[in-house]
Amino acid sequence: MLNQILAFTWKDLKVFFKDPGAVALIFLQPFMFIVVMSYALGGLFERGKDPIPILVVNQDEGTRATAIIRQLDEMEAFRVETAWEGQPLTRERAEKLIIEGKRSLALVFPPDFSEVLEQLPGAAPRRTRVLAIVDPATSSQFVEPVLGTLQGLIERSTYTAMMPRGLDYLFTQLAPQIPPEQREAFKARAQEAMSGGLLGGEEPVIALERTAPPGMRVEKLPNAFQQNVPGYTIYGVFWIVSLLTASVLQEKREGTFRRLLAAPLSRAVMLAGKLLPYYLINLIQIAIMLGASRWLFGLSLGRSPFALVTVSLAVAAAATGLGVLVAALVRTEAQAGGLTVLLLLTMSALGGCFVPRFIMPDWLRTLGLLTPHAWALDAYQDLLVRGYGLREVWPKVGTLTAFAGAFFGIGVWRFRFD
Repeated sequence: MLNQILAFTWKDLKVFFKDPGAVALIFLQPFMFIVVMSYALGGLFERGKDPIPILVVNQDEGTRATAIIRQLDEMEAFRVETAWEGQPLTRERAEKLIIEGKRSLALVFPPDFSEVLEQLPGAAPRRTRVLAIVDPATSSQFVEPVLGTLQGLIERSTYTAMMPRGLDYLFTQLAPQIPPEQREAFKARAQEAMSGGLLGGEEPVIALERTAPPGMRVEKLPNAFQQNVPGYTIYGVFWIVSLLTASVLQEKREGTFRRLLAAPLSRAVMLAGKLLPYYLINLIQIAIMLGASRWLFGLSLGRSPFALVTVSLAVAAAATGLGVLVAALVRTEAQAGGLTVLLLLTMSALGGCFVPRFIMPDWLRTLGLLTPHAWALDAYQDLLVRGYGLREVWPKVGTLTAFAGAFFGIGVWRFRFD
């Protein structure tokens, strides 16, 4: 009996390892998640690993802003960038980099920053502001630590710059007879005991103002739903690949395609007829996901319904086109299952469906552009978060259409009807 058990075991092991699809499902799929998710989330778990990049435009004519920028750059959690491609950053260049999706946050120090901090007390206080230009689609969990740190540095700089002048003014007005050495000793003790916020009245002389680049029309800041709803909708849409591939394999197994070859139809027409119902299923799935999110969570669907429909048509086309390609490459159900899981989970992870792409390393963000998922997610967030219309998302729609055409074209070329 033991020999029989071992014989059956050996037979099944040989069958398993001869099937690349099954091997990929069992071994490569979990390894893919380990690699992709570890790199994507590495900055959240390792101190000093993959610091947050911050664009900084220093227009200050004095030295106070430079000191704050240096302190910010010395922190392991941040990487300050004051130049781009060898050229000093301007506000216009920083805004363009954010609009293009290359960075998510920029700080602009005004020309009078040092002058305001070093103003003499006694007169009406002058005020200025530091601009934090933020991509509205960036999660608050990413932005708030940066802005909180900057606010603390500004308050400390305000305190250290204005407190000595304020104390000198008080001595001059109230006790001009006190010797200079006693004044300095008192000022030192006062600076140790007191904190910021005492000068400039109730309103701080340096305000931190959060804004978006021009053209990013946003009514409210993004939340978890604006990241997860389009992300997981795209993830679910592309699982049509599994259903389409299984259906094609069944048609081959039952000989349906061989009988269709006798009809005066081209291969492209037959495959188009095969994928059309799945394309419609994808559109229904997108409509249900977005409609339910609108009803249950109050998710804004943007200002352009026509643009939303256009993006959805392109996403569904890319998903069904990929289904044709996978169906053309696999021969067995096990191969189909292994390749589908490996391909879709990898593309979803790289495309930002699971983890926002802005927290990924630059090279991983660039790699994600090889997937239709990244373009689809950016297009949906352009509509749902940034308030764009069809004109702004048209390049992404074109890219998704190109993915669909390439998938379908290669699938037709490689497809076998038996």
